[in-house]
Amino acid sequence: MLKTKKNSVIEWGFKRFNRKLLNRNFQQIRLSDNASLQDYSHTLFFVNHSTWWDPLLIYYLNDQIIHSDGYGMMHEDGIKKFPFFRKIGAYSINTDHRRHIMDSLSYSISLLNNGKSVWIFPQGEEQHLEKRPLQFFQGLSYIAARAHKIKIIPISLYYSLEHTKKPNAYIKIGSPIAPIKYENLNRKETTRLFEEISTSQLDDLKKLVVEEDHQDFRSI
Repeated sequence: MLKTKKNSVIEWGFKRFNRKLLNRNFQQIRLSDNASLQDYSHTLFFVNHSTWWDPLLIYYLNDQIIHSDGYGMMHEDGIKKFPFFRKIGAYSINTDHRRHIMDSLSYSISLLNNGKSVWIFPQGEEQHLEKRPLQFFQGLSYIAARAHKIKIIPISLYYSLEHTKKPNAYIKIGSPIAPIKYENLNRKETTRLFEEISTSQLDDLKKLVVEEDHQDFRSI
């Protein structure tokens, strides 16, 4: 597998490029978050995945709000095509090879145990935003069972064309999932639990957007 090779200069430049890109293409980015949690070290974030914009949006979220030392899985083909992503925290996974999968999962666990945050899309690839149920690979539950004393937090992303030329992006940062909910479950059961939590949070977010109930959101 290809490990990350963060470079502070490239990160500095990409953060500014990403902010301008999102600003040009979205009317607003609106956030609903759990303000009670301030320390996002040792945190595993799992995110629904429906568009090309998702990685850029969560990179922006981490830059502006979460401020963690963040890392994320990216398909090996994408990293080989755009190797600079390794400079901003991406590392490879190739689902065609079991050894590569296990190496990537082990690397994720090592990052978490060393105080980093890890961001993953457990659907594995882009799925339509409205597709239900959300279906996850079991890598998320594998990490949850083996990393030490981590926080696991669902992130929901929803996109909406409303009353403006450009779309709005909505982000929901969920509450940490209590270990007691999954520590006695097997991997399949844990995966199903995470699917249900993510689906419910995403559907709640969608309901607020459709009803134009923005009182719990702030623009970022």
